[in-house]
Amino acid sequence: MSGVEALRWTEVIADAAERVGPSVVQLRRAAGPGGHPGVGSGIVVDEQGHILTNAHVVRGARRVTAALADGRTAEAQVLAADRPLDLALVRIRPLEGLRPAAFGDSAALRPGQLVIAVGNPYGLGWTVTLGVVSALNRSVPAGGTVLDGLIQTDAAINPGNSGGPLATLDGSVVGVTTVMLAGGQGIGFAIPAEDALSAFHQLRAWGRVVHPWLGIEAETEQIDAGLVRLFDLPASQGALVVRVLPGSPAERGGLRPFDLITAVGGRPVASAGALRHALRGCRPGETVPVDIVRGGRPRAPEIRGRGRPRGARNGRPPPRGAHGGRGGPAGGGASGP
Repeated sequence: MSGVEALRWTEVIADAAERVGPSVVQLRRAAGPGGHPGVGSGIVVDEQGHILTNAHVVRGARRVTAALADGRTAEAQVLAADRPLDLALVRIRPLEGLRPAAFGDSAALRPGQLVIAVGNPYGLGWTVTLGVVSALNRSVPAGGTVLDGLIQTDAAINPGNSGGPLATLDGSVVGVTTVMLAGGQGIGFAIPAEDALSAFHQLRAWGRVVHPWLGIEAETEQIDAGLVRLFDLPASQGALVVRVLPGSPAERGGLRPFDLITAVGGRPVASAGALRHALRGCRPGETVPVDIVRGGRPRAPEIRGRGRPRGARNGRPPPRGAHGGRGGPAGGGASGP
């Protein structure tokens, strides 16, 4: 790369940071009883003062203070949070000159694409780091749940960055930074903008996120080679159903143990984590085609999902009388979408 080209790329990166920066806030949490003070980041979503951040940034907060990029501060109210997605919605009073972020198409990201992360690592203030999209559709255990469909990046994400934007070089926010791999270097993760915006609209309208639920347990990641041969499965990737809960949408739709789910609503499924992520694009009550392989033959039953019952996790039936509501994705070797 010539000196002129290097200078041009430097300007491109700096321009992207200047476009994103005014939409980034620092959030300081004053802890309630049994909690801990902390600092994180947030993204201004609209001129009404709504800010998107991570649920873990504001969890247990007695008071939250937002510091804008121009130095102004305001008290922030935590409106709602969703632990399974690690997203929360806070709001400050509308201030003159608030700069909502421009969100981009996270589904169009490709590994190797340059991105920047903007946030407040360790409470130091507005900080920009550069990296690439290392991988897509990662599943990562975090805070007693599993976050699915994440963007992996080597742009530095440190404590205090959580809730800040991951953006492309045109200044479009494509992710909300959330976790880093403990003990790893250059391994951080962000929630895709597509998922974050969907959660934002639900949190703002209803105060919660409704998670579509099928009522199954499914094998995660790679399916054992012996099972592939035994059940004549055409591939070793997908979500292999190992249990169908009685009375669940999956049972009513005709799913059986050892069906291999390869797509939901036209979205490819390569693992149980990918299945949970694909379900986010479905609305409870919506009838969705589910592509499966059974006995070596493709089928496409249509299943009408519903909101995840309270207490339904790891494929366990919900408590008697539970209905609707939220729940967390399962961890471990099997999971219960």
